[in-house]
Amino acid sequence: MNEAEFLGAVEQAPVEEKARFFRKTKNMAKASTGNSTRGSRRDFESRINLLPREVQKGLGNKSLQSVDISYYAVKDITNSKVVKMLRDDDNKAVGYTNISSAKLEKGAFFLLHAIRLQYGVADVGIGNPFNVNFSTVPDFVRNGEFEFKANGAVLVPNTSLDVFNTKNNYKLVEGTYILDNPKLIRDQQTIEFNLEWGTNAPDRSYLKMILIGTTVVKA
Repeated sequence: MNEAEFLGAVEQAPVEEKARFFRKTKNMAKASTGNSTRGSRRDFESRINLLPREVQKGLGNKSLQSVDISYYAVKDITNSKVVKMLRDDDNKAVGYTNISSAKLEKGAFFLLHAIRLQYGVADVGIGNPFNVNFSTVPDFVRNGEFEFKANGAVLVPNTSLDVFNTKNNYKLVEGTYILDNPKLIRDQQTIEFNLEWGTNAPDRSYLKMILIGTTVVKA
């Protein structure tokens, strides 16, 4: 049925059928709108009561605002089977990480909504990740496991790295794991993202971890 035939059928339908069709279309539109507003920002707003009172007050009087943010870290994993993506001796450096000492800065409360893990190999003779084309993690990584810690507790216990296998899922960016239960990460608390797999990684291999979520900044 083409568009003209469809519109003709609707026009000729009984009044009750037209009304039923209208209600169904309206409900579908509402559902679509609701789904589009889901995500990190909405999750954050539902957990505002977990933030310190001064932060809640700032959000209320609009001196503070919630914004989307992605924290990242890149590590050379050559010949490695165990990797700590965040370390206490890390310093902010473009292309390597935007988190220092594996901690968020003071006042930088962060709601973690998703984790993205990607893999790439540097060209021969290149000793940095600046030109690495990061994409899907390979089998030897996916067959391992990871653990995520923050706030002095284990927030994601040992879990298969296969959760980052998004092959054929065209709704997600490669290697993205959406948390069913988003985690509020407090400022100045050590964050750990530790991985382990069964065989040494090839030469010039790099992993990139991205923590995706919402934080609070001055308006």
